[in-house]
Amino acid sequence: MKNYQEYYRQMGNLMYCMAAADGKIAAKEWTELRRIVREELVPAETHKDDFGSDAAYAVEFQFDVLDGNDVSFEQAWEELEEYLKHNAPLLPAKDNSRLYYAAEKVAAAFHGISKTENRVLSQLRKLLIK
Repeated sequence: MKNYQEYYRQMGNLMYCMAAADGKIAAKEWTELRRIVREELVPAETHKDDFGSDAAYAVEFQFDVLDGNDVSFEQAWEELEEYLKHNAPLLPAKDNSRLYYAAEKVAAAFHGISKTENRVLSQLRKLLIK
């Protein structure tokens, strides 16, 4: 059974990595993240966190924590990579697709997908296929 809180926390790491890949988090990236959470993830999620909030809000929370603590791209990516190495093969295909879709949307939010973001998406694709 999938740990929904950890899945969404790691999605927050992924969104942070995509936004921070080029060294600066743009307001449009943060706006797109919030749109994805509120318009796509929350309506589709039935699980709640320990406080009764929709589990999908953990994406925004994690992103905010990483941004507020100036966590490096490398640190966030390392944690995400470790999670995906162990869990991507166990997740339903729709969950892996959702991770990639959200990453791609955040990457494209500010002037399209950069070369750096494209490399990160390529690495993500490899982790999700295993």
